[in-house]
Amino acid sequence: MVRSLWALEPTDDQRILLMDLPASVAALGEQLGRAGEIAPDPAFFHEPDVFAAERERIFARPWMAVDHATRLDEDGRYFRVDAAARSMVVTRDGSGGLHALRNVCIHAGYPVCDAEEGAGERLVCPYHGWEFALDGELLEPAFSGRTDRSRLRMTRYRVCVRDGLILVDASGGAPSSDEIGGPIPAWLSDGKVTRRASYSTNWNWKFVLHFLQHRPELAFDKPSNGDDQDCVEFGPLSWLMVRSEQVALFRVIPKFAERTDFQLIRMAAPDTLE
Repeated sequence: MVRSLWALEPTDDQRILLMDLPASVAALGEQLGRAGEIAPDPAFFHEPDVFAAERERIFARPWMAVDHATRLDEDGRYFRVDAAARSMVVTRDGSGGLHALRNVCIHAGYPVCDAEEGAGERLVCPYHGWEFALDGELLEPAFSGRTDRSRLRMTRYRVCVRDGLILVDASGGAPSSDEIGGPIPAWLSDGKVTRRASYSTNWNWKFVLHFLQHRPELAFDKPSNGDDQDCVEFGPLSWLMVRSEQVALFRVIPKFAERTDFQLIRMAAPDTLE
């Protein structure tokens, strides 16, 4: 995909794009358009300006898989999810509706939710005590009737459930489900989570992504018996590794240029023995 972008003589728009990119990224694009060795500048993996460009142009692309739907199996439940440079809270309100909210108080910019997960009728910012409904609407403090209360809410992102997976689109683009990866095993809607684990590394996210995608044996406790089926990608930072009765969801979470977390969520078919 990247190679095809630079395989021909750059257009005027592509030249403008190159001018807007950090030097190490632009140099790599030029190498991809030529024959010969491809050797990225070391800055490509550790400089903050490269990471900033990646955060702006790559990390928020739709859609990302964040967890299995059983994580929100009851009304009033919520969980926090870190996705690249964003923190979000995914909630299920009293009517069963799902919401993905930016985890930032509209008052002072403080994280509203510190807990990994919980249950309740509202989210309360620990800084000044502002309270929000599970759909992000501000409940307390109450302002005068002249205030347009529809504007007083946490930022919302698109969210949906597909075949048992909770998917979030933080891109802010036009509504579309065309970019949701697939196919997903049919049994996953009724599947169960058998393991959920988080890890931290001091690697650049590109190293972590390459390492995990080329080590499928890390996703499961037992070696493959030949039932490995596919790798289903959801955006640039999350994907499923699929076996006949098991799947493993990997989520790569870039924090800084030289720090990347990742999460593993393993799921199994309903009748699978541990």
